[in-house]
Parts: sequence; structure tokens; C-alpha cells
Amino acid sequence: MEQITYLDALERAQKIEEKPDTVYTQHMRAKFPLFGIGSLLYSAFYAFCLFRNASGITYPFFVVGTLCYFFFCMQKLGVPYKKDSVFYLVSVLLLGISNCLTNSLPLLWLNKCGIFLLSFTLILHTVYNDKAWNLPTYFAAIFRTIGSGFCCLFRPFGDMVCYFDARKQEKTAKKSYFLPVMIGLVIAIPILLIMTALLASADRVFDRLLVHITDFFNIPTLIELIALMVIVFFCSYAVIAALCKKSAVKESTAERILFDPVIAIVITGLLSIPYLLFSVIQILYLFLGQLTLPAGYTYAQYAREGFFQLLAVCIINLGIVLICLHLFRESRILKAILLILSGCTFIMIFSSALRMILYIDTYALTFLRMFVLWSLAVIFLLMAGITAFIFYKQFPLFRYGIAVVTVCYLALSFSHPDYYIARYNLENGADYDYLSRLSADAAPVILDPAKNPYLVSVEDMLEKTAPDENGSYNADTFYDSYWMKSYYNRMEYRTKDLGIRNFNFSLYRAGKYVK
Repeated sequence: MEQITYLDALERAQKIEEKPDTVYTQHMRAKFPLFGIGSLLYSAFYAFCLFRNASGITYPFFVVGTLCYFFFCMQKLGVPYKKDSVFYLVSVLLLGISNCLTNSLPLLWLNKCGIFLLSFTLILHTVYNDKAWNLPTYFAAIFRTIGSGFCCLFRPFGDMVCYFDARKQEKTAKKSYFLPVMIGLVIAIPILLIMTALLASADRVFDRLLVHITDFFNIPTLIELIALMVIVFFCSYAVIAALCKKSAVKESTAERILFDPVIAIVITGLLSIPYLLFSVIQILYLFLGQLTLPAGYTYAQYAREGFFQLLAVCIINLGIVLICLHLFRESRILKAILLILSGCTFIMIFSSALRMILYIDTYALTFLRMFVLWSLAVIFLLMAGITAFIFYKQFPLFRYGIAVVTVCYLALSFSHPDYYIARYNLENGADYDYLSRLSADAAPVILDPAKNPYLVSVEDMLEKTAPDENGSYNADTFYDSYWMKSYYNRMEYRTKDLGIRNFNFSLYRAGKYVK
């Protein structure tokens, strides 16, 4: 075996030529002041919109500003805009609007995840030719772009040095104001602080104004704000620099090595046997109810269990069918078995949905249970698209999947689930402790006597939960209304001090019931 010494390895490494810069990277370095100042302005805009403000009215403006920043950079790099990006643009904007319309923490978290994924999909779609890409390719491109962005975190320093070196070597006498401006700022900031202190000591009114400003921007807050701006500046610049490298993924997908379909036929064929038996049992026992259950096992018990397991099986089946279509050569037998698996998955979807509905009818409605029903509906639509793809290979499965998930989630996000959860539970009996922990989206139900049968009026509820002269409570009235008082107190606290930045429509509606 050939042994390689350290010197040999070093010599070989030196022979490897560094990958040359792309045209976009050269443009970015040549226009460093434009991209540097643009990233700095974007970081300030980001801090204004989102600093300690997770669901304010500034969120849609942040989304618009982010899109403007991205397309401004792409325009300066010479990357053309694609007309079919409209769907991504509209979807991201709607998610941004939804963020200031709801106060539900699960929805806010899901909205932000959706904005991140759709924004990255839009970015990659703009920069790359992604017509032949599929879901794994997109996820790989997202992770590689993020990884490449980490490698470019300190690119602003390198690009600044390259820019000024290039300016020095130019023979033209064209003057640059970037360096003088930076020097002026460095000198002006300490002088500004000294002169401001002198003016404050000279005028008491001016001093009080400064005190109010410094109370709002105290030292820890100011440090946190500056740190946020610095992080956003480097991250935004790094993402654009990573896109310029165009190293995330190959635009043209090479021909895949497809495996023998016999492997998939054996696997899916064995799986289809218990699936078919399970599907027959669902039809006879759950849907038709014609067979006798085991002794001591009631129909209600049978119907109200197993929905989470079935949801997991449906998701796994979705993956199995996609893997078989992607990795194995086409085969009529495999197609037939995949159709059987798809049909069994549809039955499992209906079975899980029916079980969940019966479970909700007995144990009330929660966000998780509603989300399970939503997930089953999405899986049903995705499975329908996969079934179409089995018959017709030209079916745009990836774009269909993105459209289905995006549109369905937008419907869920704008529907304010907590409102319907509270309404259903109050009409059908409820877990009052759970109701007291709902978001402000449920206030028009919980704090409205016309919709809450347990509430005579807000004033009456406050009177029943108030202590008497001795500081004691009437047990007969206090415990029946305590959960509403708990919800009321939380809404009263959350709706205080709604300003220009943190104004939220859901909190604003809730505030009408507590003032």
C-alpha cells in the first residue's frame, strides 16, 4: 500500500486550484458600498420591526422590507426576476399579515417557520434554475446555502479590503466618499457624546428629554439592540454572498441510478398484506359497525383510540410511496402495489379522522386535535397528488405539494383556531382550565355573554370573583367563574401598552372586552 507523508499531502493540496469567483461574487465585491450600506440599513429596519416584538403590526412591513432588500440585491447583481415567483411572494406576505392578526403561540411559531421555508424557496427559485428539482434537492440546497452562509460571515471585511485595493489601483480620479464618511463617523461619535453631555448640564428641559430617551433605551437594551443589528448585518450580507457563489447545489440534475424494482415489490408487497387486512377491519368494524367486538371492549373505546398511530402510519406510507417512485425503475407490478398502498392509506386517513372526531366529541377540542384533523386533510390531498403521479409521470408533484401545504396552512392560520375551539367547547362542555389558557383569539367567545353560556356579563363575573370585606370568597360563585377571571386578568395584562410597533389586531379585539 502506498504511504503518503505529510509533505506529499501538503504538495498535493497546493496543486488543487481554488475555485474561481463567479461573476456575481465579482459584482458584489465591486459594489461593496452598495451591498454593505444596504445590509446595514436592512439590519436597522429589522431591529425596528422585530426587536422584542414577535407579533406586532410591523411584521408585514418586515416581510415586505426583506423581499425588497433581496430583490434590490438581485437587481444589482443582474439576476432576473421570474414571473412565476408571484405565488411565493403572495404566500409570504399573507403569512406576515397573519402574524399581526393572531395571538396564538402555535400559529405564530408555524407562521415564522412557513415564512422562513417559503422565503428560502423563493430565494433559491430566483437564483437557480430549479425546474428539475424535487423536495430532497430543495432541502439540500437550503441547508447548503445556510452552511455556505456561515462560511461567508466575515465576507464584509474581505470585500471591503478588496474594494479599496481595487480603488487604489484604478487610474481614474473618481473620488470615493465611503472611507471619509466612515472616518468622520468614528471621530464624530465621541465628540457628539461629549457635546450632548455639556448641553444637558446647561439646560434642565433638554436634560429631562435625554433622561426620558435613556430610560427607554437603557444601557442593557441598547447593547441588545446593537448586538441584534450586528448579527442581522453579517447574516444578511453572508446569505447574499453565499448565493453569489452558486455552490449550494447543481442546477442540472444528473441521471439517477435507479434500483431494481423487485426490491421495492418485495417490500411493498409484504406491507400490503397487513394493510389490506387492516383496511377491511376498518370498513367492517368502524365504518359499517357490522361485526362483533371482543368481550369487554365497547365500540366507543374502539373508535376513540389509535388516531395518532394511524397518523404516523399515513405519514410513513407517504414517504414509502415517494421513495419507491424516486429510487426504483418503473414497473407495472410496482405501480399496482403502490396503488394498493395508496388506497389503504386513504382508508387509514378516514379511519384516523373518524376516531379523532369521536374522541373530540367525548373529550372536547384542543389545538393539537384540530391540527391532527388538518394534517390528515393535507395528507389526503398530497396522497391524491401522488396517486396522479403514479399514472402520469409529468404531473408537477413538487409544485403541487408546495401549493397544497401553503394554501391549506394559510386557511388554518387565518381561521383563528382558538376562536372555534372556545366556541365548540363552551357549547359542548369543556375543560375550563384549558379554556383559560387560550390566546386572545378566543376573547370574542369567552368574554362575550351572547356566546358564552356561563357568562352573564363581565361585570357580574368580576363581582362573583371579588373578595368580600373580610377578604374571603363565596365558594358557590367563585369556582364557577374563576377560570374566566383568570383569562380576563391575562387579557387585561396582554392588552396594555399597545403601541405603534406592537399593535396586534387580536389583542386589540380582546382589549375591548376588558376595558
